[in-house]
Amino acid sequence: MLKKLRGKFIVINMSLVITILIIVLGNFYHANLWRLERQTEMALMQAQDSARFNGKPNKVEPGRRTDDTPPPFVPTAVITLSKNGQTVTDVTTNNLSLSDDMAATLADLVMENDDPRGVLKDYSLRYNRSETPDSITIAFADQSFELNNVRALRLNCLLLFFIAAILFLLLSIFLSRWTLKPVEQAWKQQNQFIADASHELKTPLTVILANLQILLSHQDSSIKSQIKWVDNTKEEAARMKQLVEELLFLARSDAGTVEVSHTANTEFDYSDSVLNCVLLFESVAFESKVTLNNDIVPGIHICGSEPQIKQVITILLDNACKYAGIRGTVSVSLKSSPHHAVLTVNNTGEPIPPSDQKHIFERFYRTDKSRVRKEGGYGLGLSIAWTIVEQHKGKINVSSSLEEGTTFTVMFPVP
Repeated sequence: MLKKLRGKFIVINMSLVITILIIVLGNFYHANLWRLERQTEMALMQAQDSARFNGKPNKVEPGRRTDDTPPPFVPTAVITLSKNGQTVTDVTTNNLSLSDDMAATLADLVMENDDPRGVLKDYSLRYNRSETPDSITIAFADQSFELNNVRALRLNCLLLFFIAAILFLLLSIFLSRWTLKPVEQAWKQQNQFIADASHELKTPLTVILANLQILLSHQDSSIKSQIKWVDNTKEEAARMKQLVEELLFLARSDAGTVEVSHTANTEFDYSDSVLNCVLLFESVAFESKVTLNNDIVPGIHICGSEPQIKQVITILLDNACKYAGIRGTVSVSLKSSPHHAVLTVNNTGEPIPPSDQKHIFERFYRTDKSRVRKEGGYGLGLSIAWTIVEQHKGKINVSSSLEEGTTFTVMFPVP
């Protein structure tokens, strides 16, 4: 699908580029073509004016200059006919060779045409005929310069078109890969998300079905005698319910339907919220043989959804207690800066490798997959925390080392 999408992107982009190139180069070509034609026509008018105001010069040999005026850029010649147009009375040339017979032939061809302006294609001459009370003058201009420039212009335009098309094609290929890279990454993440979700749902469903099968095989037994399988089924159903709720939250977040706007302007005591969460985890820390310390500055207030903020704190404390290790330490700190309320949750234990830190907030990502069933959870907690923090215009990051332990830092703007 992505290859087809990339191909469509290139085709559409190149269609637009080629259309623009044709329009631009076409206008450039016609503008220069008109300029060259206009230049030749100006030479014709100058030749006619020169013949009219300088009088009738004596006949000279073909190709010889007839006066001291510098020759025009375009070779020209002026043929003067009698009033009836039957007799050539004078031929004035300027860098254009015309014999008497050729002059008479050209004059006859021009007089046969009704249009006073035109082109004699067989002779590559442009002409302009004008009449006076006493005579008819026909000016000719050599089209060699005009035609050579037109050919060069056409060749340059075509060359420029193909070079530009090739460059834009390469650019389109690069842009298609660069532009669709986030789409490709999102597509892969979605497929991985579906695969991971299916796998995680399959495990509790398999356990539940197995327990039910055992219960069905002991239909004559009492519930009390089979309470182990009932409790196991209940536990797996609760785990599956938790997973479904987390998936539903992330799906709503992706769809933009998780609303925090109705509570975004609600100010609450952030210090009390953090302290309440810490108190709730004292029993968890005690059972895990973990020391739980806190340094919470009172009176810090922020705006947002208090239940969702508490969910972030709970996720961080839960992870910290799980991975602090036996006789480890979890330290919670809340302080205020001029613009942010800064919460840090630090725990001892094995550090998170640098290669894993950049993926730690991805869905279903776990640094130690062998401890998933033992510790519980599905690798969605930090992803949910990141989503909530982003929705509240905050920031969350992680740092981890063997000396300093693992520290999650959450910053929310203060009102």
